Amino acid sequence: MVTGGISQLMVAMYLNVGCGTHYANGWVNTDVWQDELTKPDVVVKAGEPYPFDDNTFDAAYLGHVIEHIPWTGVSSFLDDISRVVKPDAPMLIVGPDVYKTIRRWAKNEEPWEMVMSTMEHQDMNYQPDREHQWWDGALHHWNCHESRVFKLLDTMGFKNIKSVFDQIPNDPRGTSWTDETGFSWPVVGKYHWQFAFKCSNK
Repeated sequence: MVTGGISQLMVAMYLNVGCGTHYANGWVNTDVWQDELTKPDVVVKAGEPYPFDDNTFDAAYLGHVIEHIPWTGVSSFLDDISRVVKPDAPMLIVGPDVYKTIRRWAKNEEPWEMVMSTMEHQDMNYQPDREHQWWDGALHHWNCHESRVFKLLDTMGFKNIKSVFDQIPNDPRGTSWTDETGFSWPVVGKYHWQFAFKCSNK
């Protein structure tokens, strides 16, 4: 690439979709919301295409994002993320698993409030210790769980889909995870009620 007569090396670009308060250095952080705690590099508009060219990014991380999008729009959203990510590039998708949470609650391993926070809810923020907070996108629009997300990704044509939940260290305070290839993902924490899928773009 040549800009202003100066030759520049192409630098890998990584997309952090819906960064929230978890800004990842070295990634392009995006969100539909910004305030004193949420400071994305690029503010995107909900329901609109991402403002990037096709095949821009070498990897994409979606941490607790898809459950905040209306179910009827999830496929279109993922199609658009697929558009801006290079073919066959790695993607990591992490989110709440309602079924896991209910099973853990039934064994007295999670409080009922955690079940409420992972389930579909559009009336208030049920996240423990954050009930008083509100932001655009705090709603859960559908009940997200591992088998449903796997079927969604598979039906849409994403490749090499595999659960990596057991590979991520059990550290709720973790700030990253390095996969088997040596690539470091900005995974924020590891909780027993989550799912985690790694796949290749279409």
